[in-house]
Amino acid sequence: MKKWTAHVAGLAATLMLSSVLPAPAFAESPPAQPTAETQTVTETTGTAYLKEDAALLQTADSTTVIQQLPAGTILKTLGTDGDFTRVSWQEGTAYVATNALTQTAPVFQKQATLMSKSALSLVVSPSDSTVVTTLPAYQRIDTYGTFDTFTRLKWNEQYVYVSTTQLEQLPKLVGTRYAKRTTSLFVEPKTTSMKTAVVQNQAFETFGTIGTFTRVATKTGYAFVLTADLADAPVVNHPETGLRYAQQQTTVYATATTKGKVVQSLPVNTSLQTYGVEGSFTRIKRNDEYAYVLTAHLSTLKYYPKTARLYVQRATPIYSDAKSSSPVLKQHQTNTLLTVYGTSGAYSRIIFRGVHAYVKTADLGTGKVYASTGTRYAKRNLSVYTSASTKSKIMYSVKRADKLTIYGKSGSYTRLKKGSVYGYVKTTDLVTKKPDLYDVTGQRYVTEDDVVIRSQAKLSGKKIGTFKKGASISIYGKSGYYTRVKYKNTFGFVDSSRIGLNKPTAKAKKGTTFYVHLEQTPLFSADVAYSRPAAYLKKGTKLIGLKSIDDDFWQVRLANGQTGYVLNPYISTSKPDMKLTQKAIDRKKIYTVKQTTSFFASPTSPKGSGLVEQGKRVYPRHRVGNFYVIQSGWTPVYLPVSAVTITSDKRVVQKNNTRGEKLIQAAVQHIGTPYTWGSQDAVNGGFDCSGLIHYATNKAGKYGGRTNVRGYWYGAFFTNRRTSISSGKRSDIVFFQNTYTDGPSHIGIMLDSEHFIHAGGSQLQINSIYEPRWQEHFLGFKSM
Repeated sequence: MKKWTAHVAGLAATLMLSSVLPAPAFAESPPAQPTAETQTVTETTGTAYLKEDAALLQTADSTTVIQQLPAGTILKTLGTDGDFTRVSWQEGTAYVATNALTQTAPVFQKQATLMSKSALSLVVSPSDSTVVTTLPAYQRIDTYGTFDTFTRLKWNEQYVYVSTTQLEQLPKLVGTRYAKRTTSLFVEPKTTSMKTAVVQNQAFETFGTIGTFTRVATKTGYAFVLTADLADAPVVNHPETGLRYAQQQTTVYATATTKGKVVQSLPVNTSLQTYGVEGSFTRIKRNDEYAYVLTAHLSTLKYYPKTARLYVQRATPIYSDAKSSSPVLKQHQTNTLLTVYGTSGAYSRIIFRGVHAYVKTADLGTGKVYASTGTRYAKRNLSVYTSASTKSKIMYSVKRADKLTIYGKSGSYTRLKKGSVYGYVKTTDLVTKKPDLYDVTGQRYVTEDDVVIRSQAKLSGKKIGTFKKGASISIYGKSGYYTRVKYKNTFGFVDSSRIGLNKPTAKAKKGTTFYVHLEQTPLFSADVAYSRPAAYLKKGTKLIGLKSIDDDFWQVRLANGQTGYVLNPYISTSKPDMKLTQKAIDRKKIYTVKQTTSFFASPTSPKGSGLVEQGKRVYPRHRVGNFYVIQSGWTPVYLPVSAVTITSDKRVVQKNNTRGEKLIQAAVQHIGTPYTWGSQDAVNGGFDCSGLIHYATNKAGKYGGRTNVRGYWYGAFFTNRRTSISSGKRSDIVFFQNTYTDGPSHIGIMLDSEHFIHAGGSQLQINSIYEPRWQEHFLGFKSM
């Protein structure tokens, strides 16, 4: 077998340069096709090449394979035997198929470029372990196919082999980095390996890291640089820009970001030579490398803590040192505000024109000196600020119509004085004439007859007058359950529940056309709901009004001539939207209006027909499309769902399985249903107050016949009578008197010590016993 020998450098050069220089012509061109003549091996002794991978056989007529040989193997031929050629093999002979041989060395196409992951030993062939040469690790290697566990390489125009496990894929390019300083390039990722010099800012394409080293590209392969010696950008050498002092304990960062590596911490007044700025950072040097500190932490002066902010009380000189014999730099005028940085003897230290200077402490004070410039009145309740800005601290408050002595102006602010301290208010909040005590906060209408005006926001307040229903009044804010109003130049208070945003409208006249707005609208044979309805009307049914009965009933005529009585909260003069179906809502939730919002006569009405005030609780009966059906007085109207906030009401959650809890649950199932005179069952479309109690107590398991409020108060059905308004508790029955008739006249169920659920007003709702309209009629409590 022919032995190949050559200098190692020759192979290394061939292998390495093949990755960076154009490949030789023979490696790019396909192998020449041999003629029939060149394919035939003559009887004379010679050499030939395997043009493909082939089996080496023991005899020409045997199938026993001695070994598989790769394409390109050189064989000494000894003649032919049929379709086989005899070849010399390990001191003997063997056979290969004649058509697998060629006189011309085959040319293999380049398959891939890989990297040597360790030093390579190149051998003659997979069957001949004679080492041709060795190559160092981390080189780029062009490969020309594989055979068994070997990969074919090219060396000195010949093919050689190496174990495939000694090769790996080329690493991926990570990016370009630069040498921070003069350093070394190592052939292996260890400082004891061979190295060459690298100059500062030399650029490298990088291919990941190994330990503390970064792999970089060379012309023929890869080498290694210490990662700590590389930077993402070329190092810029910066000139000195001055000396600075740390104004506080200051952190030094490796890069110009607080998210970077912390190098060290410097104490206050450390002097630092600086090298310009980068963003909000100043550059310094540490161990011949640039580092960064926040510019805000540095100053041209040493640090002294601020001890006061004082005003010059009289014209005073500024001295360069803490003694009167030192040079005078300037004279400060009266009311100049100075920041003081401690004292030195009888002098206070300040900063003047970038250096420390001194003024006499006796010439400074905590406030400015101003002369009175007149008097004004507060237009409203005002906050007085420490400086001419509403962003400053509030010192104290003054009330609307207070008479104030003023001390000049500062911009858009007027100066006040309290003791020896000055404060500031907006000049536009002061007037020369004493104003009324309160500002108008809105306009309302009186919704009931003879609404009492009291001198104070409580029932014990003296009656000073009354308002008639429909009167338009200005309001001046609220106090608890009362609204402040003006009556004959005097301020008084009215019950907030007796005024509203909507002007009361006159009742519809006989002959008015109505439409049913809710499915299952009850039709009664009389104007009272003692018994079940005579029939139920469908949504959209057209009705003609014959007679209005109080607030709750209308006598109507149907299209077929039939007459009866319907509840006002189910009908309206507007047509309902028949395309929309009504959906049930959770009556246990609290529905609150986000901001003052219009309600509509129907879902298709182009204009609002009234307003619901911000913060008001409403009691939806159903949802129709994007609207809730609520009641405005005794009329069904539509409120946009988007205008309402929904929250939970802990007061209506069932707490246990007692009779009292069952009583409450029976009532809360029907929150929002209309008040229905004479009704004691939900099938009638609502309840009256005593009917709700009869219904709920029977549902709770306390059975008995219905009576009126007087009967419940004086009878034995409920016990434990108490008349203190503070003695109520959950599930108690609460009684009121003289609401529409003398004596006990209204009744409800307590949810806690204050709130009760009842069929009152125009619907079943929740109120507080301390609301004026209920507190003034409170009678007492009884228990189940």
